[in-house]
Amino acid sequence: MTMRVPVREKIQLWCEAGVPHRLVWRQERWRVIDTPTLQADGVLWDAWRFTARSDRDHRTVVVDVERIGERWLRVAAWD
Repeated sequence: MTMRVPVREKIQLWCEAGVPHRLVWRQERWRVIDTPTLQADGVLWDAWRFTARSDRDHRTVVVDVERIGERWLRVAAWD
């Protein structure tokens, strides 16, 4: 697994029952394909790790996302 350079990039994230379900990252649609893991206690911010698959070419990545206010950011991803 190769880690991409961690950078905070804006993403669009949709949740179902408060849990990440799908996202758009760099104008590409991704679907969450495992059970997301909450990475923080949820008091100050929400941070999740999950595996996502591209709708375009079916690549998979492990993604860390974080919510700051009303925005979601991708903070790291692994191929």
